Amino acid sequence: MRIFELGRSALHAQSHLMQQMAIRLGRQAAFLVVAAVFGFFALVSGHGLLWALFLFTFHWGPVSAAFAVFALDLLVALICVLFGRRSYLTTAEVEARIARNRSMTQMRESITMAAVTATVASSLGRHGTRKVWDVVRRKKD
Repeated sequence: MRIFELGRSALHAQSHLMQQMAIRLGRQAAFLVVAAVFGFFALVSGHGLLWALFLFTFHWGPVSAAFAVFALDLLVALICVLFGRRSYLTTAEVEARIARNRSMTQMRESITMAAVTATVASSLGRHGTRKVWDVVRRKKD
């Protein structure tokens, strides 16, 4: 029964790991969606303001002002992509991975011990044990 208990604990650790990963990825996706929506509206309203600022305050031409707005858009998009791609493992996720790996190792060891025990307990094992016992008994005589 120990094999099944270890298998169950490994599956529990794996499900906990998957749950933590889903929470982390869901939170990351939600932040990226909110950032995209607000970024879109900020860009729409900010483009006109920025273009007017470059045109009238800095006395740039219409093409230079539009190019400056485009360059700033690319810079902000690059920064948002870098922040959106960032993904750190949480401590709960690391602990779940460690628990899963430990349970899998114990389950493998238990399966190995069960196989060895079954071999020894089988008719071949009983026969071999009888032979060893006969050899030991003869040495005592």
